[in-house]
Amino acid sequence: MKEEKRILNILSQVDERYIEEAAPSKHVAKKPSWIKWGTLAACFCLIIAGASVLFKQDFEQDYNQEESSGHTVLQWSDNFQAEDYFKYNSAASDDVSESKSDAAPPYAETRFFSDNRKQYENDFLIPIIDSHPLFDCAAHYNSDGSLFSIELSWHRRGETEDYSDLTIIAGHQEVEMIEDCIFVEIDEQGNIVEPTITVTNRDGIQIVSEGKAGQKKKITFQNESGWYQIVGSWNDDYDSIVMLLDWLWEHPIDFTRFSMEAGDCYTSVLLDEYPDAFSNYLPDFESFGFIASETHLLLKNGVPVSFEGHYVAHVEESLVMAGNYYDVQGHTKMHWCFNTEPDIYDLQRCLGELDTMTEDIVKDALSKESSIAFTWGDNVVIIYPDSPDEAWELIASLQS
Repeated sequence: MKEEKRILNILSQVDERYIEEAAPSKHVAKKPSWIKWGTLAACFCLIIAGASVLFKQDFEQDYNQEESSGHTVLQWSDNFQAEDYFKYNSAASDDVSESKSDAAPPYAETRFFSDNRKQYENDFLIPIIDSHPLFDCAAHYNSDGSLFSIELSWHRRGETEDYSDLTIIAGHQEVEMIEDCIFVEIDEQGNIVEPTITVTNRDGIQIVSEGKAGQKKKITFQNESGWYQIVGSWNDDYDSIVMLLDWLWEHPIDFTRFSMEAGDCYTSVLLDEYPDAFSNYLPDFESFGFIASETHLLLKNGVPVSFEGHYVAHVEESLVMAGNYYDVQGHTKMHWCFNTEPDIYDLQRCLGELDTMTEDIVKDALSKESSIAFTWGDNVVIIYPDSPDEAWELIASLQS
């Protein structure tokens, strides 16, 4: 009974015109169903359901209408600016809707097409973004092998001011809808908190935006080719997000280019399953007194492409296996990575080739940083040691 009274009390604070407008009309076409979707796990947080009650206005209202008249659906025009898509979004919160991290993925398989960047650019499948050297393309599939969604991501790293993550999430399958509901958020003073989204009508398509300057930003829409969500980091400006929107408006994703059989399959396994993998590229840790606590391989289509190992020295093996060595005085750790597919940032951090490494170079680098990296042919080795002396001993053993 108390819960029913609480709900009624909340609903009683809603302006009556919102309730009237929320009622279905026989003469009004039903809005696209995706506008009511709830948050879906693993990146399908389409954040629209419920908030539409406070935004449902006639499309004929002009974009330049005074804000004092309340939130309205904006009308796109040729002079529409990137920031206009985020016109009504509140800057009071640093958060936009997220999926639950512990939720199970709604798909069964994943394949990668990241190596196809140049080909996709040449075919106008994706835009050219030369300012972002890292590109990832993942496709997710249902248990029957049909496509569930595509994720295209461009990344830029370096100094904090250069940080950027731009992502397009897209799909064309039917998505399960939740029941229609009215959601009203009340602050501590009992006042209605207005939704922090902006809705824009562009060519008859509703575009929903979240976020503000200095926050994570999202744009979501659905057209005849599928549904799309564009995500930018806190450091990405409006122009970067809308650039992707304009691209998708002219270049809908060709989902037929992402058959599961054509993608790369990455899997993580224990080194014990492939004991000879990279045997000529890894030190003999055991001979230097190191005990393996974790050793993993990353396989690309069944072939090892990288190694990551965690080792501990100067402690009993039983304690390492039990994970109880942390309080043992004098123990040291060694985190060793070997990668046959380094990215541009891996290569930039390298001090040189293996044969050019010297004790002075290694110890000087580790006096300033917690890790050291060097190339070995086309591969990159990255080491995170507790002891610079032990790091040099292992590197020297590889030189000989």
